[in-house]
Amino acid sequence: MARFLGRRSRLHEITRLLVDVALGRVKADLVIKNGTLVNVNSGEVLEGMDVAVKGDRIALIGDADHCIGPDTKVYDAGGRYLAPGFLDAHVHVESSMVTLTEFARAVLPRGTTTVFIDPHEIANVLGLEGVKLILQEAENLPLKVFITVPSCVPANPPFETAGAVLGPREVEEALSWDGVIALGEMMNYPGVLAGDEEVHAKIAAALRAGKLVEGHDAGLLGRELAAYSAAGITSSHELTTKRDAIERLRLGMYAYMREGSAWLDVAETVKAITESGLDSRPPVA
Repeated sequence: MARFLGRRSRLHEITRLLVDVALGRVKADLVIKNGTLVNVNSGEVLEGMDVAVKGDRIALIGDADHCIGPDTKVYDAGGRYLAPGFLDAHVHVESSMVTLTEFARAVLPRGTTTVFIDPHEIANVLGLEGVKLILQEAENLPLKVFITVPSCVPANPPFETAGAVLGPREVEEALSWDGVIALGEMMNYPGVLAGDEEVHAKIAAALRAGKLVEGHDAGLLGRELAAYSAAGITSSHELTTKRDAIERLRLGMYAYMREGSAWLDVAETVKAITESGLDSRPPVA
């Protein structure tokens, strides 16, 4: 309770400070002048826009002259485009064969400012200690890192002896850590459909904690997909066809249209929007 109250107090301070900066009562730390704003809320491209920043928060977008004080850093964008950073909704940093620090060094200059990672590869070897190491490394990075607790460690128990096991108790512990936002991809979809007790205990732990449950459900359609969604799973990145995308969107799932070095799926899955006219906006909670 003390930690919650402390966090709430900090949020009060931050929101009041942002109000003061937006009104000019407190001066911004940074103002970017004369940018061309790509407004992803309204779908507009707006010229001559300023951005005022306090700490790590944006306080104002528009005319920011009143936010500038003697200690404010001011940069002229010279009409360059200003846009929100890219968010990578699902990535395994270990698969890149570099540390999180080096991963950040590679992706930040290219516009990715936030990643949602499932560190199940390091968890397969080091268990919860590996997940903690990732969290600790993320603390000092300019890249925003949110972690999903690996749900299937080991991924294939009969055939893997990688060194670690995460059961419901370990999953529940990790879900309480700051920076952990969800249960990672539940790739054991046969276990979900079969009512496996351990699988459902992990899902229940996430739901009790008020966290999301990420999906991994290659090939599921019809009643099996509906059953998988009914378990509380909110997303899928295993779309390869137009039908895959349509059925998941109709169930209210987040349908990640994946395009990467190994999977080139967008040309087909985007037809759910371009041909069938489905709404691409996020599902209503």
